[in-house]
Amino acid sequence: MSNRNTPAIIRAILETKSLQSSEILTVRRWFYGDGIIHEEDAVAMFAANKVLCGSNLEFNKLFVEAVTDFMVYQQMPTGRVSAEQAEWLIAQMGGPGGHVETVSEIDLLVNIMEEAHEIPTQLAAFAISQVKHAAITGEGPAARGRVHFSRTVDGRDVELLSRMLDKSGGTLGASVSREEADLLFDIADACSGSSNDHAWDQLFARAIANHLLGASAQQRRALEHAPFVRGDGPEGEWQSSRLDSASAAWLNSRIHRDGSVSSGERILLGFLDQTVPELPAKAAILRMS
Repeated sequence: MSNRNTPAIIRAILETKSLQSSEILTVRRWFYGDGIIHEEDAVAMFAANKVLCGSNLEFNKLFVEAVTDFMVYQQMPTGRVSAEQAEWLIAQMGGPGGHVETVSEIDLLVNIMEEAHEIPTQLAAFAISQVKHAAITGEGPAARGRVHFSRTVDGRDVELLSRMLDKSGGTLGASVSREEADLLFDIADACSGSSNDHAWDQLFARAIANHLLGASAQQRRALEHAPFVRGDGPEGEWQSSRLDSASAAWLNSRIHRDGSVSSGERILLGFLDQTVPELPAKAAILRMS
């Protein structure tokens, strides 16, 4: 983004690192002036968001609204986020493996996931990794605005994860990918104490069950997505009642990785014990408990 092409109002924000509420309308008129949101406009908004660092709530809302419009509705086909678009967005937020800097970027990720009919796995995993960082370290934008102890999954973490999982990977209620499931296991392994929010174990169990029982169905039916089951626990209509050997081996390795079985993993195993007639390596897993 060249300074020459940056509008005066954005240059002023970048120079003063501030924005008056009376100037919000000017920013909105600039962004939506010709009815088309351009990439350089979105880049400018990210730059302004970075220097303001959450200090102007009205700008935060405009930032989320405008960049969502750019990502979801201003590019063809509308309503979908492509892999290329996801790469661009992630690059604006610290790149793969990076961490976002502002709460408004967390809000933007969730808003895009809720607005789009389809998103790529890489974007869903990037969003979940932000909550993982907050849960394990107690730091970062996803943990901001409240006391957040490290290695603890609190109620806000559960809320964010639930919203992300309900939308991630595609249409309403899409399946949980392997990358997302690994991130959830990472959280479970690091946050195994009794201080977690009571809803975390149920969310973890149904998300992993979704991944496992949806994964087999994907292979049989050659579908990319399977429904994500809502509710308080793993109960629901599942796509499969069996696990293939690869999925069972993955589950076995993830359960064994930290040498213990968490309460969420016990709920998951109990559900699988009732749902999957023959689970390879289940006996070895249960011996650990």
